[in-house]
Amino acid sequence: MIARTPLRALWLTALTVCAARQAAAQDVFGHTPENSPYRYVESPRELSLFGGYLIAGKDPAGVAPQSATLVGIREMLHLGGPVMFYTRLAHSFSQRTVVDPAAPISARFLGTRDDALTIFDLDLGIDLTGDRSWHNIMPYFGAGPAVVSDMGAPRDKGKYHFGTTFAATYGGGFRWVPPGRLSIHADVNAYEWLHHYPATYHTNAFGTPVLPTTHKLAAWRDNGTFTLGASFAIWR
Repeated sequence: MIARTPLRALWLTALTVCAARQAAAQDVFGHTPENSPYRYVESPRELSLFGGYLIAGKDPAGVAPQSATLVGIREMLHLGGPVMFYTRLAHSFSQRTVVDPAAPISARFLGTRDDALTIFDLDLGIDLTGDRSWHNIMPYFGAGPAVVSDMGAPRDKGKYHFGTTFAATYGGGFRWVPPGRLSIHADVNAYEWLHHYPATYHTNAFGTPVLPTTHKLAAWRDNGTFTLGASFAIWR
């Protein structure tokens, strides 16, 4: 009985999805166009301005760029059917803590400095309702590669800087697409990027390094963004 539970859950999920799709199809063809909750949306290309918040993952040394507000621009291109391509450029107003790894713990922390991050990603997305909206709502999901950079910020006294690193992103959201050229979108996205520490974080004359020698100097960090934006359809 226990072994069959995951299979049974899978079958129920599949049946639910099929039933929902069949119901949706009946709803589309069972209404007159003016009464249907579904509406065909033609937006081959959109430009968007958005703002939100970057939630930075914690790092064991406590020196990485921190959570902060962000702003950005997005361009979306409809490729056909439910498939779309979009690119984003975002800027977070982050700060970070500066440490001197050669100093004792009591004198190690030297304050904070601005360390803004620029995030650029290319994503392939899927509109979950196809090329139609449901009550003017279009949920979607997307994923793709990204680059995150501090745009050449100098190293601090401990030889640390964020630098430029590759990342992967995935997430989704909702578009509110009323008739006309303007629309609103809300998004939640995860970003995974590789974080590096300098070798100085493994050494200290007082016996208390910033990181224990058993901790790697490079590791992946989980980060996230919440954003809200407004889009304008260039061609419609």
